[in-house]
Amino acid sequence: MLAVGSQPRHAREQKERLLGTLSRAGAHTGWPTRRLLTYLNLAPATYYRWKQRAALGQLADRIVVPSPPALLATPQEVEAVCAFALAHPLTGYKRLSWQMLDENVVCLRPHQVYRILQQHDLLARRGPKPLPTLGRPPEPDHADQVWHTDLMYLYIRPRWYYLVDILDGYSRFLVHWSLNLTMTADTVTLTLQQALERLTHRMEGEPQVVHDHGSQFLSHEWRALVQACGITDIKTRVAHPQSNGRIERLHRTHREEGLVETEIADYHQALEALRAWDHFYNYERPHSALQYLRPADYYRGDPQARLAERQAKLERGLQTRQAYWQQETN
Repeated sequence: MLAVGSQPRHAREQKERLLGTLSRAGAHTGWPTRRLLTYLNLAPATYYRWKQRAALGQLADRIVVPSPPALLATPQEVEAVCAFALAHPLTGYKRLSWQMLDENVVCLRPHQVYRILQQHDLLARRGPKPLPTLGRPPEPDHADQVWHTDLMYLYIRPRWYYLVDILDGYSRFLVHWSLNLTMTADTVTLTLQQALERLTHRMEGEPQVVHDHGSQFLSHEWRALVQACGITDIKTRVAHPQSNGRIERLHRTHREEGLVETEIADYHQALEALRAWDHFYNYERPHSALQYLRPADYYRGDPQARLAERQAKLERGLQTRQAYWQQETN
């Protein structure tokens, strides 16, 4: 009796012969297929998989050829990555990779940067990830479709101030903000009105403004502005701050990155610091939710063109490394 050995692969001709033998043996003896498979030392799952592939004409094994390993970064690239990481100790390796590519420091992919940082013990240490947001609405597909707004307390000696932010949900672009002495309804409505005045074109019912149930957003002034401007008013779930997670994340970024190294002595210095941070956040800081592009690239730019530009840089970097290592081995 023909039996199957322990080899991991079998040629197409072997499989055809085994399938033919089983068919003839079954017709001759009347034995069930599983009994014949036992004599052939062939697993039933393997037999039925071969039988299905034979019907499709695909009995030959598909040989997967492993791709060649990526070229190692040059010593100059390693040195540049380490220096950049030391200058940005709180930045994750992915954001660091695209930031270095955009600033023409090195042309390396995130996995290559990760390997370098790991070898030199320079990986940024991150805390635990927040719980995923529940019940998210559909994602916006264009700028100024959905805005998120909320207030944030900001202490500037010798008192507290109130920062009102308006964030575009599609691009994460900080559309407008105001630093205020009070947190009344007039403060919030005036900030929204100023943001709306900057728009040259709006679609009907847009932007949809997402906010919590604060008293400012339940006031007569707010309802009057919503009705007069023809925007859509969206309230988050009660006692569920994650419903407005984008603006909450922005406020966390304010606290962790925006003003941590700035000495603010008065209101005017706070305004200058916020203007500088606003420009950096919108026009220079890569955002993880935007394929590590900048908010400005999505808000009024061409993200696909920027991604194509990055790909071209990576290809040029690969060609440079190939030339370097070819010269080193010659």
